[in-house]
Amino acid sequence: MRSWSLRRWIHLLGAAALVAYLSMTLLSYVQAPTLWQGEHAPRAQAFFESLAGSLSITPTPRLADGSAAVIATCFPPLAVASAVTLAILLLLIHRRGQVDATLPRILLGWALAFGAACFPAFPVFTQDFWLSVAWGRMIAAGVNPYYTAFTPDSLAGLPLDHFPMAMSYGPLWGLLSAGIVVVSGGSVLAAAILFKLVLGAAWAGTLVLVDKITRTGPVPDRCLAIVVFGWTPLSATQSLGEGHNDIMMALLITLWLYLLLRGRRWTPPIALIVSVVCKFTTAPLFLLDAAFLLRRTGAAVAPSVVRYAVRLVIPVIIGLTVVLLFYRSFRFFDGINLIRGWEFLQPADAVEAVEEFVGFSLMPLTVAVIAFFPVVALYWLVATVGSFSTERILRANLAVMAAVLFSAVPHLWSWYLVWVLAPAALAPGWWLSRFVMGTAIMTPFTVAFWWIEPLSGHQEPAALTVYVGALIWMYVTRPPSTVTSDAGVTSASLWGGGVRVPGSSDR
Repeated sequence: MRSWSLRRWIHLLGAAALVAYLSMTLLSYVQAPTLWQGEHAPRAQAFFESLAGSLSITPTPRLADGSAAVIATCFPPLAVASAVTLAILLLLIHRRGQVDATLPRILLGWALAFGAACFPAFPVFTQDFWLSVAWGRMIAAGVNPYYTAFTPDSLAGLPLDHFPMAMSYGPLWGLLSAGIVVVSGGSVLAAAILFKLVLGAAWAGTLVLVDKITRTGPVPDRCLAIVVFGWTPLSATQSLGEGHNDIMMALLITLWLYLLLRGRRWTPPIALIVSVVCKFTTAPLFLLDAAFLLRRTGAAVAPSVVRYAVRLVIPVIIGLTVVLLFYRSFRFFDGINLIRGWEFLQPADAVEAVEEFVGFSLMPLTVAVIAFFPVVALYWLVATVGSFSTERILRANLAVMAAVLFSAVPHLWSWYLVWVLAPAALAPGWWLSRFVMGTAIMTPFTVAFWWIEPLSGHQEPAALTVYVGALIWMYVTRPPSTVTSDAGVTSASLWGGGVRVPGSSDR
């Protein structure tokens, strides 16, 4: 009866979240034309008018009050989905005695339903989804997008009014984009559907890998992992609804970790180098890849280094081959350098908001905040080399990616949180995982600071709100200090992120 009661709550809350996601999808076809009619976006407006004509809708449906109405209609379903996620987490934490082996399948099924609900949504707040089509067209036409800005032919028929820029995505994503454009035969609709299918497969694949990695661990950890990645609204809405390709990188690093923990020798670094040439930012994980192998072999340092160098031969060939298809000079990095000039929504920006309030410099605190995440990453890298365990590598994986996200990258769009959401799911009770998830819950609401005029340009208060909210989330979702499950499993193994994978060795 008690187990049935928990299942009932999951189904009730899952149904509420599904209604919220379906509402977001339906509203997106009204929100997008409303939002972009207030911008200088002639291509977007032409696209919406063409879409309305093909559907025999005249005029294109719009909300009366512009961007304010879009935000007003966006936030309620997003808040419902966020509240459902919190409720599910608290139920799993505080009713852990009711958790049984049937619940992961139920939670996974609802998560897949959320993804399916977001799949048909039209991108609302950014036009980034269409960048891949434009750059894919250029590559298919033999134009190198790393050295040439958008051409008129590459923008034809797209709702893309982005400023001209060189490609900032990795070359492997560019090749994939070109392939999709060729297969779609010039149809914008076909290209959009194919891109959504690729992103949907990447999102579902990441969710399945998270489940596989945690499958042999405690059932409560497995349930929490599914909720952290699959139920957090940002996960499906940014990957499938808004159509950001960061989920492809998330899939590849999760695949790398899965193969690594299963003791595969050659395939993990291949998966990792593929992630690097897809989105660049996962390169620091090679430090963890090396730490894992050097510790696990148990051999002397020199033979281990030679063995690891041999292990990298195939990945290096793959990476160089893909990059050299496009690389001609250092201008290859112009697109990346351009977006690195933007600065907002980092923890350091929250300190700046406090500085504005108190009226004096807090530079030591700013430096400490920037250095904090790399120090945590370094600690767990050293800990992994010092004494290998599955738990340590899972924590080191998250710590390294959190250092990249919160310290190395100068700005944080909400979809960037997809980089760390799967790693956080694999260590769901750890304080850093809970902080990441709190940030992922809070960040989507910051769109108001870009689209509502009184708030526009005030990203420092937004950053302060995000990270204070993340700290509150981290506190509210903390595990009980002393817990023992019905099976006698201690709180350390339940909530500390320690899972075991077939083929892994805790030497």
